Amino acid sequence: MASQKWVPYPYNRLMTTHTRPLTVETRTTLLPFLLASFPNLGRNKVKSFLKFKSVSVNGNRVTQFAHPLSPGDKVTVQTRVDAPSKKDFLKSLLEVVYEDDAILVINKPSGLLTVATETVKSDTAIWRVNEYLNAGLTRKEKKIFVVHRLDQGASGCLVFAKTHEAKHALQEHWDQTEKHYYAIVEGAPPETSGTIISYLAENTRMKVYSTTRGGAKHSVTKYKLLDTRGSYSLLDIRLETGRKHQIRVHMADIGCPIIGDDRYKAKTDPAKRLGLHAYSLSFPHPVTGQRMEFKTDLPRALRSLFPS
Repeated sequence: MASQKWVPYPYNRLMTTHTRPLTVETRTTLLPFLLASFPNLGRNKVKSFLKFKSVSVNGNRVTQFAHPLSPGDKVTVQTRVDAPSKKDFLKSLLEVVYEDDAILVINKPSGLLTVATETVKSDTAIWRVNEYLNAGLTRKEKKIFVVHRLDQGASGCLVFAKTHEAKHALQEHWDQTEKHYYAIVEGAPPETSGTIISYLAENTRMKVYSTTRGGAKHSVTKYKLLDTRGSYSLLDIRLETGRKHQIRVHMADIGCPIIGDDRYKAKTDPAKRLGLHAYSLSFPHPVTGQRMEFKTDLPRALRSLFPS
């Protein structure tokens, strides 16, 4: 369940890019062909491709505007463009869904831890967010605060607070947060919709399970069947409580473990990742109090099991 690679920022301010080879279909000359191929660029910009020896025809550099072209010739243009700023580059890798002065919402990829552990100190979600917020600063002046977490194998909406005040406000009103997940499970639930209620506890191996003994945490999960394809079902799940591994345990309890979750009885892993995605997160803004809602699409690896 490896997450996307955290690529180092390309510190070269100029990056070389190439167009795909363009195939000539009718007899013409080079400049008219380039103008027709790049209709969004001005004439002077296109002429500069030739001036700076950026155009090749059948692998040979050409600078003459009137160079003849025949059907089947291959024309390639090489340009040099500014690289994005480090902040924009890191933002694109983070998949920032929303950002203001108080909060930051990202679409966490599967395989990425939310926070560090004893064995993983860097390249966590909070580490990446810190890198993004402090890009270009001489020292790390901006802080980020964890509000909630997603399992390492899960993907989807994850919110961070940018100030202590925002963190406290979000956590104080977290019971007003509405969280929806897509879950792809083995088999099909006994009913098309339902509510699963149990008390969850954790053993010494950090595995969560349902129990009736005292001290366990009351947990409520609502589900709705969206689709069934072959051996798998797609569910819309809403959490009324937010316990560790709650959805994973509750799905296993009704005989429908989440795909890729061998820790909780899954026998298959068709997407090569946990089949759980936090697609919607809604809560009152910690400063304005306005209700905010954020959504992300089902990742391609999971969507491929339920093509439209």
